[in-house]
Amino acid sequence: MDKNNKSIFIIIISIALVIISGTFAWLSWRSQNTAMVLTIGDIRGLTVSLKPYQINATLSPVASYTSSTNVVVVDVTADNKKTEEDNFKLFYKIDTIDDALKSEGFKYTIAKCTSNCSNANNYTVLNNAGGDFSTATSNSNLNIYQETVPANTTYNYKVYLWIDSNAGNQSNMQNKTFTGELRAKISETLYTMMRDNAIIDNIKSNFVTNNNGIQFNDISSDTNGKGIYIRSGTENDPYPIYYYRGAVNNNNVLFAGFCWKIVRTTSTGGTKLIYNGLPSGTNNDQCTNTTGTATQLAATSNFNSNSTSPADVGYMYGTRYAYSSATGTGRYYAPDVTYSNGTYTLVSNGSYNVETKSDISGTNLNYQHYTCGSTTATTCTSVRYVYYVSSSTVYYITLTNGKKVEDALDEMLTSSTNTTDSRIKTAIDTWYSSNMASYTSKLEDTPYCNDRTIYRLGGWDPNGGDTTKYLYLGAYGRTQSPYTPSLTCSINDAFTLPGNTQGNGKLIYPVGLLTADEIMLAGGKSGNSTYYLYTNQNWWSGSPFYFYYNGAYEFSVYLAGDLSLFKVNSARGVRPAVSLKPGTKFSSGDGSYTDPYVVE
Repeated sequence: MDKNNKSIFIIIISIALVIISGTFAWLSWRSQNTAMVLTIGDIRGLTVSLKPYQINATLSPVASYTSSTNVVVVDVTADNKKTEEDNFKLFYKIDTIDDALKSEGFKYTIAKCTSNCSNANNYTVLNNAGGDFSTATSNSNLNIYQETVPANTTYNYKVYLWIDSNAGNQSNMQNKTFTGELRAKISETLYTMMRDNAIIDNIKSNFVTNNNGIQFNDISSDTNGKGIYIRSGTENDPYPIYYYRGAVNNNNVLFAGFCWKIVRTTSTGGTKLIYNGLPSGTNNDQCTNTTGTATQLAATSNFNSNSTSPADVGYMYGTRYAYSSATGTGRYYAPDVTYSNGTYTLVSNGSYNVETKSDISGTNLNYQHYTCGSTTATTCTSVRYVYYVSSSTVYYITLTNGKKVEDALDEMLTSSTNTTDSRIKTAIDTWYSSNMASYTSKLEDTPYCNDRTIYRLGGWDPNGGDTTKYLYLGAYGRTQSPYTPSLTCSINDAFTLPGNTQGNGKLIYPVGLLTADEIMLAGGKSGNSTYYLYTNQNWWSGSPFYFYYNGAYEFSVYLAGDLSLFKVNSARGVRPAVSLKPGTKFSSGDGSYTDPYVVE
């Protein structure tokens, strides 16, 4: 059996109820397949078997399930070989059921034995009243039993299917049909499921043709990654990072009434998910949304309402130094300033002087960024720092109270006093408060990175900063050669709940956004319409890109699936990310669109 298939197809049942005479009905139950026994061994440890494998029986109404005839019995064994408890579940996967069979007369009964089970007297009925199919619907699952099986324990069950002669309108059931499958599930954690199927990403393997493994400079494909991978460099960690990549259809999850896609595991063994819309199907048990606005929150959002300051790339931010522009010719410029008694003074530094610039084209302000903006004065109560020049126009921020450009960059990008929520954080927190607060206990407090570290200063470097270059931030550098996505984050930019020493403690809910690095791991780079994060929509990541000369930009996923950028005051889709706690188990599903993993 394929170890990716967590469903155990036991018996395919074909049932017809027909009146023979009087008020007696009979039920023909015939197995069309040989049942399969799940034997996974040490990978999961809980072995489940069901007998008999083939059934041919004719049922007539009886007064009790204990009747020796006219009752079909399926023996079930759940043998837990592990050193930890595990979950076991029985259910009917119903294909069709006629309304007339949703009768209290059509029943199932379950009995359990814990020792000496060759003696029928040692089985105890688990549901004395007997279950029926009154809540069953076609194309759905009907749970009939589940429980936790302790470590190193074997439980035996008998599942009875019968017609109660004392209940139900039997004549109404004649010539009606019921088709479906009896299935058993064993739960396992999402983490171990990924672990058992992962391949390290720095080697040649199935769907990876390069001898050095996945090439992150290119998109995922059938030759550059499709499946579950171990992030090289973490393979010897206590919890290696496993991640999905490419055109996969086995990472869908139904949790908290929403559909999600598994992105990766965390350094603590949790499982990070990205929002993928509301469930679909007759019973809201499928996750068939693949493209369109249904894959994101109903309302789009700006990342921030303003884009005129480098601070605006922040998931939270503090002091904003908004840019201004002016004609720059004929002003005094200096390589440095001093400050005393409320006054800045332009000063030389030994290599460069205070001088008037009649021509500011090219890069001739690279070492003389400070100016009072005056054609006559070299002192001022506020001073300008010029970071970009275009033709005769300079773009600058204004500094006061003795601060220099280094101080401004610290306040905008690295200061721990960043306390103002971005527009997108407000949108995500509002949604979470209304929809997810009751599920917080199931989520781990993992960092959500908003990496504002500086990759290249450009004109923001006072000592030779090129005034024709921009301020690029951390994730941008990792999307350039040698293309090295990273899952680490500085504490200042790692958003966590209070008390978490791995982060800044500024979140009120354990929710955030994916990073550009996680999108690269998933398969995004240039246009890619086949990897699992593609939705044919524009949606935000949590990674800053750069501050252009006149605006702040954030990484996002573009319509074509590109890892692209948008100005932060643009309205784009919102797809929150959460992380399930380590040890979270799924009770059913194979991760497909129509049978997602169900986290209960």
